[in-house]
Amino acid sequence: MEQKRVFNFRRLYASYPRSAVVATSYDGTYKSALSLVWHTPLSFSPPVYAISVAPKRFSHDVILKALTFAVHFFPYEKAELVEWIGSRSGRDIDKFAHLPHFMSPLENPIIEGAYLVLDCQYLDHRLVGDHTLIWGEIKHIYYDPQLVIEGEDGGFELGKVRPLLYVGKGKYASLDPSSLITLR
Repeated sequence: MEQKRVFNFRRLYASYPRSAVVATSYDGTYKSALSLVWHTPLSFSPPVYAISVAPKRFSHDVILKALTFAVHFFPYEKAELVEWIGSRSGRDIDKFAHLPHFMSPLENPIIEGAYLVLDCQYLDHRLVGDHTLIWGEIKHIYYDPQLVIEGEDGGFELGKVRPLLYVGKGKYASLDPSSLITLR
C-alpha cells in the first residue's frame, strides 16, 4: 500500500460511489434544489438527517433562511434529472418552472419522481471546513409504494428500485440486485 501525504478531496473518488440525492427548500421568496452526495442519518430517535452544502451554493442561504429542507432519493432512471438539477444554479434559473412538484406541510418543494423524500425541520448547522453541515428532524416521509416496501414494523426497504449512485466526474451507476446477499 502506498501513502500519499496530501490530496485534493475533490479528486478522491475512491470513496465513492455514494447515493446521489436532491435537497429542496423554500424561504418564502425562493425555491431551491441542489444535488449532493454528502448526506447521512445522524439519529434514530428523534430521526435526524444531515446534508453538507458549500456556502457558495444558492441553496445554502435559502435553507438557512427557511429552516427546513427535504431530501429526495431518486431511482437510477432519474440520473439525468439529478445531473440537470446539480449543474444549474438557482441564481440563474427557476428550476421549479421545469420540475413538477407540490409543497409539503413544512413548505418544502417535493419533486415528483423520487422514491423516497425526507421532509426535515432544521435543528442546527455547523461550518466544517468549506462546507456547512445542516441537520434536521424528519417530520414527514413520502415514498413510492411501487418502489419502496413499507414493513409491518413501520420500516422501509428498497423494493424494485435501483438507487442512484454517483461515482464522480458526472458518472452514475446503480446496484446489481443479483449481487445482494443476506448475512443476517
